[in-house]
Amino acid sequence: MKRMRCFRSAVAVIGGVLLVAAVPPAGANEIEELKAQIEALQERLAKIEAAQKEAEKTTVTAGETGGWKLPGSDTSISISGYVKGDFYVDNRPASGDTFNAPAIPLDDHKDATDDDGNVGMHARQTRLRFDTHTPTEMGALNTRIETDFYGSGNVLRLRQAYGALGPVLAGQAWSIIGDDHTYADTVDFDGPIGVIATTRTSQLRLTLPMGEGFTGQAAVEPAVKGNELPTFLGALRYSSGWGAVNLTGAVGRTDDGGQNVSAHALHAGANLNVTDATKVMATLNVARGGLNGRILGGGGGAVTVDGKLKAQESMGGFAGISHRWSDTVRSGAYFGWVENDTGDGVSAADVAGENKSLQSLHANVIWSPVAQANIGFEVMHGWREVYTAGPSEPNKGEATRVQLGVQYGF
Repeated sequence: MKRMRCFRSAVAVIGGVLLVAAVPPAGANEIEELKAQIEALQERLAKIEAAQKEAEKTTVTAGETGGWKLPGSDTSISISGYVKGDFYVDNRPASGDTFNAPAIPLDDHKDATDDDGNVGMHARQTRLRFDTHTPTEMGALNTRIETDFYGSGNVLRLRQAYGALGPVLAGQAWSIIGDDHTYADTVDFDGPIGVIATTRTSQLRLTLPMGEGFTGQAAVEPAVKGNELPTFLGALRYSSGWGAVNLTGAVGRTDDGGQNVSAHALHAGANLNVTDATKVMATLNVARGGLNGRILGGGGGAVTVDGKLKAQESMGGFAGISHRWSDTVRSGAYFGWVENDTGDGVSAADVAGENKSLQSLHANVIWSPVAQANIGFEVMHGWREVYTAGPSEPNKGEATRVQLGVQYGF
């Protein structure tokens, strides 16, 4: 039996060897054919890759920061903005397309038509914005062009036009004297009196992160009235999960009639997230000598009396609270104030008609039925007091506005 098993094994091995030997090896022609096929496939793949590169030059693709990439480049572009219609009722004569507290009619007026109210509507806040983003070896290169229709006579107005490469921004943008962390969320375009005015100006700006939530900024902006020197600004900002604190300032000089006075503006703002849904905020602003206009409702800044240029000061600010009731409904209440000083050695009669003090109160509720829509209802009341040449002249006035704003974004 053992011999028989060995014989069978030997037969099997010999048979396998003979079978393998019966299969002819690949010939030289077959190898050449395989090489030709591989070369053909490689050539075809190269053509496909070249065709894809050509298509990319004319094909729109998704951008890195939203929007889309410009064909044949690394630049992402996006278009955004909104259409807004405002509808309002005043109990006094029209104060304009915004609630203009500095122009509230005075009491004891002589024009009987001042007793009439006013109904108005407009779409001037409608806004259009173009943004680009390009990665470079020096950091991101971002640009923005933004417009609205608040120019004179509904003319398209330039709001912002700037470019920023890394920490350096050049062009027209928000002045760093402002505070984007502490602002009033109002239906009215301007918001409460006493806030830093919506100042967008040409500038050269440097922004540097300083670690631990701190950011420092420095900027050069156009000169104050009549001066050949630019305005210099600085800002220190801190933000964290609990809120934010901002300290900003500007220095310059006002020239008039061959005389000059120093000018400065200081801003301090803070907000506190009381809860995930509730935030309180407050600002304090002081300005002098021509930079008073940086405060909404601020005075002229300088006046000439007896041939001498005198600096005037303004102080103002606002306090408010905002609350989010649900994912779609929020509301806010904001009180603002401004006090304008006559200036050293300047009497009330010298500045008769100028605003002495202003206050305004805004309360609103805003509904966002979808992410890109805001429908807001707001009630505003304002108080105005002016300097007069005598006690018999009217010096105070009040006004109320009710406004509905409907905003659709894109």
